[in-house]
Amino acid sequence: MATPFQDSVVLFGDSITSQQYAPLSIQARFCEAYRRTLDILNRGYGGYNTRWARELFPTIFAKKEDAAHVPTVRLVTIWFGANDSVVPDIGQEVSQHVPLAEYEANLRFFLESLTAPDSPYAVAHAKGLNIVLVTPPPLLVSMMADDPSFACQRVPAVTKTYRDVVLSLAAEYKTKETPEGNWRIGAVDMWGATIAAARGEGEGLREFLVDGLHLTTKGYTVFWDEYNKLVKNEFRGRGLDYEDLEDLPMRVPAWDSQKDGMRLPPIRRT
Repeated sequence: MATPFQDSVVLFGDSITSQQYAPLSIQARFCEAYRRTLDILNRGYGGYNTRWARELFPTIFAKKEDAAHVPTVRLVTIWFGANDSVVPDIGQEVSQHVPLAEYEANLRFFLESLTAPDSPYAVAHAKGLNIVLVTPPPLLVSMMADDPSFACQRVPAVTKTYRDVVLSLAAEYKTKETPEGNWRIGAVDMWGATIAAARGEGEGLREFLVDGLHLTTKGYTVFWDEYNKLVKNEFRGRGLDYEDLEDLPMRVPAWDSQKDGMRLPPIRRT
């Protein structure tokens, strides 16, 4: 087993996080940007909603008493909602639908586990944690015509209400940040940003969606552009700027500068 040498990123979500069929997926973007600086752990689970992901949470994040034996988590992306927001269907053998209030409660559980002073998880107690809440992307139902059961489960206006919950929670937790605190939070509004890039909610979304729901390379590029805005603004100086070797030095120095020794970013040295 590898030792906890580099700090890590946890990509926590459903199939939009896990899938790598599209070039420059979220996984590929993070792996390329954070080579030799951060380990990227993809914890995306296709078909999952927040209810089922909540059951997995203790298997993904180590308890506080095990902190010395696991990598420090410096970034967590939380990207659920595409499955929680499906329309309830009593004919489904296994329903993915999660009511809006429960969806909010599950996201709040994730956030409390990552930030609360009395959290039992190690991630909540190490300095330098950053959290990105990501909204579900927009839908284009006309692209789902080949699978009527898929199309009838998803209604844009319903999914948008789940997007609104994500943004509301991000704004709420933003008010809980303190200068001396361990963590910072930001939001990526994939619903709004993708619609803006497509110049509307109509057929222009085809370039961004594979099947009316999952993302193309262009769709993942929207995420990456929005994430980089966080890196340069809300998360500035927090060891995530892969273009700035002072903010995020290579954990192991380049071959021709080994005299520099192994380094952590300033956010983790204090």
